[in-house]
Amino acid sequence: MSWMKENKILVASVIVGAICLGCFSVIMLDMVNSKAVSTPQADSEEKTSKEKVDKASEEGNLAENPFRGKEATELTEEDILNYMHGMSHQKVIAEEKWLHYEMTTERINYLIAVVENGQYENEEVFLDILHRWSVDDFSEADKDHNKIWRIQGGTIGEATGVMTAEQEQLYLEENKGSIE
Repeated sequence: MSWMKENKILVASVIVGAICLGCFSVIMLDMVNSKAVSTPQADSEEKTSKEKVDKASEEGNLAENPFRGKEATELTEEDILNYMHGMSHQKVIAEEKWLHYEMTTERINYLIAVVENGQYENEEVFLDILHRWSVDDFSEADKDHNKIWRIQGGTIGEATGVMTAEQEQLYLEENKGSIE
């Protein structure tokens, strides 16, 4: 007992270290177990999505990415959100606009094919918007922009209306150098 009194700091350090090691072990085991449980399903969904997009590409249903940079098989949910968000800027009134993608029929049809051949969390939202855009219905472009913007966690740049044809033309001219 006298040894413990003399080495209080050492004993306390060993006890605290053992507790920390135990907590760390429990946390690590929990992480490993949860990853082992969720990984096969996530891998399966990812493979299924990738296989669908690969198959569509082979069958010619997916053209080359008109946005440049990534193949269809590499498009993430965030890529699709960014493309749609950037294209919507051509049609909406908003104080702040960072992304600028020219809205073309080719790009709209490409995104429809990618979404239809993949698995995305917001697939229904994407297809609802893209199918309207594919028939030149931009009457709800401000609402479409704000749906995408909210999914992305937007806080600045909410759309407040739909541009007139003249406003859209002015937007295209003013942003000519930054529109991809």
